Amino acid sequence: MNQNNTTVAPAAAERVVSDAAIRERADPALVLADRVDQLYAQMWLGILTTFGMGGLATFEFWETRLRDLVLFWWVLVLVITAASAALLYAYRRSSDREVNAAQWLRWLGIAALANGANWGFAAAVFFPSHTDEQQVFLAFLLAGVMSGGIPVYAASWPIFAFYAAGIVVPFTYVLATFGNRLFSEIALLVPIFYAINVAVAYRIT
Repeated sequence: MNQNNTTVAPAAAERVVSDAAIRERADPALVLADRVDQLYAQMWLGILTTFGMGGLATFEFWETRLRDLVLFWWVLVLVITAASAALLYAYRRSSDREVNAAQWLRWLGIAALANGANWGFAAAVFFPSHTDEQQVFLAFLLAGVMSGGIPVYAASWPIFAFYAAGIVVPFTYVLATFGNRLFSEIALLVPIFYAINVAVAYRIT
């Protein structure tokens, strides 16, 4: 028994030393470039998810009195999606994307924030205008959209944090000012849910 422990301990120590050596030899610029490439590789997943969730929301909220508002929201979706697709195309065509990885990451962060803010806008304008059942549906939809951002932006937790904040801030404000005690209490839970999601994204990163 003691012999086995003596054998296992040096092996574990060697693995720790080996991991530390790998981290020391890793080039931060190459690591960043690899993370940025992974994020851009998953942009189409975010675009398709936006269209899918947006179509589901439109089916649920398509009413005569809100039709113009829904169409305006879709204009924003199309503009942000087109800009994101153009950014992805430019990244793929760039010959120096590894050298300018930090700049490409900033542009991706802006695109993610715009996408999240568009969902936050949907929460702000659609939530007060519907029945209790539709409000519950929208709350679950936004929770799914926010959580769905974790695998898309898993390579950079700050980008996920920006994306999710664009959803959470307007939605929390609407809940807190809606005048319903239950929604006010839920408004206290939404930031906690946001913090948990950011922590998960941080651990994945």
